[in-house]
Amino acid sequence: MRAATETLTDFRKAYSAEYDLRQQVIADLEFALIPGMQWAGSDAKQWANKPKPENNKLFKNIMAIVGRFQEAEFGARISSASDEATDDDAETLQKLWRNDFNGSDGADAINKAFEEAAFGGFGAYKEVAKYEDEEDPQDDQQYLSFEMIGSAASSVFFNAGALRRDKTDATQGWHLQRVNREKTEEEYGVDFSSFPAGTITNGDFSWICGDGGRDVYIAHYYELVSKTIVEYSVYDAEGGTFLITKDGRKYIGPDGERIEKEDVDLILEVNEYDEKRRKVKFVEYAIMSGDKYLTKPAKLPFKNIPLIPMYGYHHEINGIEFYCGEVCRQRDSQRFLNMGFGALMEILSEPQVAKPEYLPEQMQRHGQARAEQSVINRPFLLSDPVRDSNGNIFHVGPIGRYEPPEARSGLVTSLQFLSENIQEQSANGQATLPSNSSASAIQQVNERTDDAFLPLMTSASSSIRVACRTWIPAAQQLYFTNPRKRRGMEEDGNYVQIETMVPSYDKQRDVYGATKNTARGRYDVSIKQGESYRTKKDAERSAAIEILQYADSGTPLGQMALLSAITNTTGEGMQDMRTLARIQQVQSLVQQALPLLMNGYPPEKLGIRSEEELAIMQITIQQAMQAQQQQNPQLQALAMEGQARIMEGQAAMVDKQVDMFNAETKRFEAIQKAQKLGMDANKTMADIEGQQIKNATDLAKLTSGMVYQ
Repeated sequence: MRAATETLTDFRKAYSAEYDLRQQVIADLEFALIPGMQWAGSDAKQWANKPKPENNKLFKNIMAIVGRFQEAEFGARISSASDEATDDDAETLQKLWRNDFNGSDGADAINKAFEEAAFGGFGAYKEVAKYEDEEDPQDDQQYLSFEMIGSAASSVFFNAGALRRDKTDATQGWHLQRVNREKTEEEYGVDFSSFPAGTITNGDFSWICGDGGRDVYIAHYYELVSKTIVEYSVYDAEGGTFLITKDGRKYIGPDGERIEKEDVDLILEVNEYDEKRRKVKFVEYAIMSGDKYLTKPAKLPFKNIPLIPMYGYHHEINGIEFYCGEVCRQRDSQRFLNMGFGALMEILSEPQVAKPEYLPEQMQRHGQARAEQSVINRPFLLSDPVRDSNGNIFHVGPIGRYEPPEARSGLVTSLQFLSENIQEQSANGQATLPSNSSASAIQQVNERTDDAFLPLMTSASSSIRVACRTWIPAAQQLYFTNPRKRRGMEEDGNYVQIETMVPSYDKQRDVYGATKNTARGRYDVSIKQGESYRTKKDAERSAAIEILQYADSGTPLGQMALLSAITNTTGEGMQDMRTLARIQQVQSLVQQALPLLMNGYPPEKLGIRSEEELAIMQITIQQAMQAQQQQNPQLQALAMEGQARIMEGQAAMVDKQVDMFNAETKRFEAIQKAQKLGMDANKTMADIEGQQIKNATDLAKLTSGMVYQ
């Protein structure tokens, strides 16, 4: 691992390259999520003495996208991708992945990352390896879990030059965490400065580190290390081979013991060997402050930096990354909408009734009546006429009228345009559908959707795929290096116990050893919607209920649909009824497909897989055969006649075996007699063996005839 000073220099390069972009991401998050921030900046100065409402349609529109992503429930699907990998091992990895993902903060971590990516354009979460028993220093067994990262734009960074959207090309990663200075210094026993050093006083990192008070920042630092391993396959004098590995400056023997270089040189000098070089990758991890490492570097089981980014809209332009979220696309429309509502509020704040204007001499006697008009509903109001110097009346009534302000056509047109524009930019359609949706429903949705936010879903699914690909090598190292027992999760949500590295016989390699549940080789990952067992059960139950609309529950098909609906219920206190429904469902399947099963049709294709269900199938078949025999006396008689023939054939076989035994006895006696008389023993043996072959042939014909009858 690099020195602390080099690592800090690398970090400054990383965050300075993305500083402006990360600031924009945080500003977009604040704009949509924090009340009052939609009027920050120059808008606040321009509207200083005017109403500043926030009709936050932006938040609702983006949360609709977030809700649809959470409802879609994307999940990773693992499949074998090399000669060594098997489908059974892929399924084992799948069960372990479900358990690690659902048993930790996997779903919450991904949902949080997607929310930040949808709003601001960047979110992240991470994978960690934890000890099974943190309190036992002797326990070195680890497991994998997922952790949520909040405000990833201000806390997660990758080395400058890592341009891939999934960051699988990153060689360095930092996760900044805010901690209490006093408690952290007491934990590590040293005084330290906040990470990164010197940036708080310079002001170029104040948006992350604040004022440098009692809370400070430390960094979880990850570094990808690549090195060359040299393997010597040495041929010994007895024709066998053994392996010596050179890892850096260390030489490791076939049993993991360390060998001195002088001994290795002597072994290679007197023995023939093959040399092979290969590159290995692993991640080193340490916690660091602004001036030093707080922990020693530790080797992690990952092959990539276990910080998993999730972007909104990601582009690379002239070798420079650019990314943003929905706020960036809809910010101006939201600002103009707020200004339009502010103008309406300004209009509404004025009196909404017309006010006549009079000269003072017109209101001298009637001012009190005018003031009481809102309390006393007078039938009419009076005013005095205006007279000239000669006493002649030259004006009667008000001299003018104050009209309330109106929403002019320009403002109304602007608000109408803004409303249509926001609706167009928002998530009108639906990119995902439940798995039991009918064709007509899909057509209706496609007619009204523009899928403008589909790239967000694609980016999120890509992030989940990277997370699973990062998890697989780590799982292979932690769970499949030594025999272990781990809990796994089935697709239906039930837990199973998985034992890895089980001793068994490998037919392909003709060896006996830990060859079962080894997860060797490479595996690929695809993303599918609806991996959650809850969604699958709901879909199957809804489909079964839909079938009942077309099939009477009294028919076999309707009965199967009814049993399927009961089986896929998820309420508490219904387990006994679901179990009974599944038993009846298996029995009905077997009865309907009995001719196929009797001719070798695999029960797995009928959904009968577990040992309990196979036992139910066997019992059902036996009961069906017994019922057929009882209903058909002739068939029963034939069965009894066939049984008698079988018994006769068995008796004949016993007699033939006795004859063969006697012939074998005579053979040995003849050999002994021939040796004593000096005869040709070979000829005698040939004659006897010919008789033996004839006996075996007769026995085979007898057996064949018995089976034929």
